[in-house]
Amino acid sequence: MTFKDLRDYIEFMKKKNKLIEVDEEVNVDLEIAEITRKATYAHLPPLLFKRIKNYENWKIISNVFYSMESLYEIFGTNKLESISEGFLSNLSNMPITFFDKIKSLREILGLGKVMPKAKTPSFKEEKNLDLAKIPAIKTWPKDAGRYLTFSITITKDPETDVHNLSVYRIQILNEKEAIIHWQAFKRGALTAKRYLEKGTTRIPIAIVTGVDPAIAFTAASPVPHGIDKYMFAGILRGEGVDVTELDDKLLVPSHSEVVLTGYVDLNDMRLEGPFGDHMGYYTPADYYPVFKLEKVYIREDPIFHVTSVGKPPLEDAWIGKAVERIFLPFAKMLVPELVDMNLPEYGLFTGIGIFSIKKYYPGQAKRVMMALWGTGQLSLLKTIIIVDQDIDVHDINQVIYAIAANVDPKRDVWVIENALTDSLDPSVPFPPLGSKLGIDATRKFKEEMGKEWPEEVRSDEGVAKKADEIINKIIKRYQTS
Repeated sequence: MTFKDLRDYIEFMKKKNKLIEVDEEVNVDLEIAEITRKATYAHLPPLLFKRIKNYENWKIISNVFYSMESLYEIFGTNKLESISEGFLSNLSNMPITFFDKIKSLREILGLGKVMPKAKTPSFKEEKNLDLAKIPAIKTWPKDAGRYLTFSITITKDPETDVHNLSVYRIQILNEKEAIIHWQAFKRGALTAKRYLEKGTTRIPIAIVTGVDPAIAFTAASPVPHGIDKYMFAGILRGEGVDVTELDDKLLVPSHSEVVLTGYVDLNDMRLEGPFGDHMGYYTPADYYPVFKLEKVYIREDPIFHVTSVGKPPLEDAWIGKAVERIFLPFAKMLVPELVDMNLPEYGLFTGIGIFSIKKYYPGQAKRVMMALWGTGQLSLLKTIIIVDQDIDVHDINQVIYAIAANVDPKRDVWVIENALTDSLDPSVPFPPLGSKLGIDATRKFKEEMGKEWPEEVRSDEGVAKKADEIINKIIKRYQTS
């Protein structure tokens, strides 16, 4: 399923009777966020707020990513792995390394339909609009102010022209200024370093809100640095993104509801936060760069996209699960013995990861841990658990059994100190440095434990067949009695 824009998606959901239109007047100060969280917890579909106090002619949509079902609807399949498997199959027979393949993607797919396409914009410049007149929301009582919570920050690499789209929380300061919360290891901050290396502290920025959900998902996804996110969005959508070139040659989605253009001043760092984050705690205030607004573009009767984070499972949890599925084929390219992975909804995406492998040699589980901790967003995982391929990583009881039966704490538990961790983790005393935990819950080779692993109990096949026949009869009699 490919949607032209957010409005196309809204009409699709209306026809499926999966859009809740809220006619009651609501306030951007806490009310919309509270209603949205309650809707997500209740497994309700997207909410379209039609009466926003003090913001006439605006509508707000929230809870777009309300469950895994929402992701299946957006991408038109319930096997999300197939999206990435499809285009990776074009690379599988090429006799080059993974990193060479990544560099070649643009050339391989350059003539395809997934590249961005220039289109006339649906928005127009609005000279009388500023940041104070946009319905940014306050999500928790002790937040520092109102925030853009699902707006997309667009930057362009000064050397390669590769575009990055990322979702960062953005704190509104006044009519013309806001603070962008991009952590040091995020692509936006890495792009900023490229500009600094070229001797400039002024970074052209566009901030867009209200796009096709597949583009919004792409912006929230940990696409490796160097891959153009417009191209990746095209891969996910099966069709290139319509784009419009604005100031500083930045490309923005042509059908965005709201577009803010300006620049980030790296010489102007101010305290951002506190902010109630997806960990369920307030993130302390810290210094981040200030965005200076120059122009505003909007569509007629704009629809503003917001989200509300807090204790899981909320929208970010389902986005994380979809990322897990779509990026599994990539992970298998880096770690060929990998079978499956699970980033549990309550594991906060960077808290716990469970991985099953085909085990061939001693020490393999620790090697896999090192590979995963050296890979993109997985490098932020606090805890990695490795199990054998016969364990279903999505069945927590099976994982618990593997840990209980296969782990000797002294031998199989690995703690690494002073490693890169998620800066939002409330347990870390000196972010972004903290410790990591690796648990090898695989069955051990003789070299790993000094003796042969004991034989696993198995039923006699003949006896089991007869027992199945008898127990099925017993169950049938019991259920009909």
